[in-house]
Amino acid sequence: MEMNQRAPRRRHGFGSRHASAAGIAPPRGGSSLPRRTVQELASSGGISVLVIDDEPDMRELISISLPSTEFEVVMAEGGRAAVALLATRRFDVAITDLKSQDAHGMETVSVLRQMDPDMEVIVATGFVSAETARACMRYGAYDYIRKPYDIEELRHVLLRAVEKRRLRSLVPLYEVSCALLSLRTRAEVLAHLGELALDLVPHQAFRLLLPDPDTGVLHLCSSPDGLELPLEALRELALRAIGRQEPVSVTHAAKEWPFSPVSRLGAAIAYPLQAGSAPAGSLILMRGIAQPAFSVSELQRGNLFCAQLALALETARLNSEMDARLKEMLAARGEMVKAEKLATAGKLAAGLTHELSNPLAFTKASLQALTGYSRNVKTLSSVTRDVAHELASRGEPRLMELARRLLAVTGSEAQAVIQDSADAAEDAVDGIRRVEGLLSELRTLSGDCPVVQFEKMDVTPLLQAWTAKEHLPRPIRVEAPNAVIAHVGRKELESSLARLVTFLCEMPLERPGASREPVVLRAGHDKDRPVIWLEDPMLVLSEERRSDIFDARIQEDSHGGRTMRLNLSLALAYQILRRMGADLAVLPAASGGSTFRLLLPGMG
Repeated sequence: MEMNQRAPRRRHGFGSRHASAAGIAPPRGGSSLPRRTVQELASSGGISVLVIDDEPDMRELISISLPSTEFEVVMAEGGRAAVALLATRRFDVAITDLKSQDAHGMETVSVLRQMDPDMEVIVATGFVSAETARACMRYGAYDYIRKPYDIEELRHVLLRAVEKRRLRSLVPLYEVSCALLSLRTRAEVLAHLGELALDLVPHQAFRLLLPDPDTGVLHLCSSPDGLELPLEALRELALRAIGRQEPVSVTHAAKEWPFSPVSRLGAAIAYPLQAGSAPAGSLILMRGIAQPAFSVSELQRGNLFCAQLALALETARLNSEMDARLKEMLAARGEMVKAEKLATAGKLAAGLTHELSNPLAFTKASLQALTGYSRNVKTLSSVTRDVAHELASRGEPRLMELARRLLAVTGSEAQAVIQDSADAAEDAVDGIRRVEGLLSELRTLSGDCPVVQFEKMDVTPLLQAWTAKEHLPRPIRVEAPNAVIAHVGRKELESSLARLVTFLCEMPLERPGASREPVVLRAGHDKDRPVIWLEDPMLVLSEERRSDIFDARIQEDSHGGRTMRLNLSLALAYQILRRMGADLAVLPAASGGSTFRLLLPGMG
């Protein structure tokens, strides 16, 4: 599944593209301090402002003039002092003088933006020009302001800068939420979880704990980094967050640090997952020993992310249930269509049976009588020839003439006609027997058959008997070492198995050049129900073909050259087994072929 497009992940650690000429540079490796967002300003004493100016009076003017209820002002006398401060804490906005004793203001802007891309920078200058404004923006400044300061104007610029920062901080959260909610299955959510969480809250490892559906005990669902952590410690931290219904953040220096045997971890934060009013687990993010603790803003961003994560997991669960229900509905629909087809065929079969039974019975009786007459005529002809030879042996002319006439009537041509008549009658009777067999199958298909007589039986000998049958087009291998007891109709099961095995043995090869691999008959249990599997490694069926394989069809007669015949064998087997309470389905086999699965009624 394609995920929504998201902005490239911001990398932590900064370069020094403009720092060489400035005489100042960010600390090696950049700053790893956590970010601040506008959401935590109320609890931290207001908007934090870093004022960088080498004139003490200007710094003091800003510190006194900005309302302390809105702003927390921290002063630095130059670029180097500002870099040192940024290595220890974060600021919402920085104001830097364009002219400074230890660095040019533009280069200070560049270094500050490298150290903290989230911090907005405002440039102060006494000489404003269009070129100055363009240069400020090119180096990453949010805006510029004229000196000497108009405090009300400065206050509005600072508030606009913080508002921009707030809006910008919502973009990655929105993108991550869209990406998370676009994932449809639980496997997709778990596969992308670490990447999406890293976009919002930097971390070195994470663990997802979800409750067992039956027991409710938290179990580990994701552990992709190979870091071995005690499961009980993870559960303890997760349960604390779930119990408080809010994130719980701990560091290795705290008394309640649960990972004392793991020396590589320095900080951890557990977020509760909530699906409606019920706890849905916990996501735990961890940092290394040299990394800073999680900030308030990261706690808040992670909390919002976990709300979306819980929703995504619940949506994935509902999608899974919906897919299962849809599959059941499609299967039920297929059964209904199949039943409707069989019912239509049954009505046609009942009409055909009624219309053809009596004429066929009379015709068969007449043909059988004709066969008997042919035998009698043949016997009479043989006796007549014997009498003719006896008369001719007496030597009397009158008797010899009579013998000649009798031999002429019963000669070879007459014998051939009599034999042809007998053969034609026998062929006609054989054809009628086949029609009667078809009518019998049609009666079964229409439901006009005796009630099934159920009995307890072991189906294993029934399968083993196939290995002793001779003249089969395909070899048969039986794998049924143990007894498998079912409650079935013996005759119905035997006839259905015969139809299925015959179908598999007579099917043309689906793989060009393939050898006659054996049909495998297995018996066993599936969820305590007796089951028979008939696997054909050479029978390759499409999904569409598997769905209609039990329909009656016209196919080439394998015993009659290119003649066509109506094949009802699988339709009849399906109908008989369903009437007996069994379930017959065709499934793809691991061998690449197909398997007929016959789920039988058990003794329960």
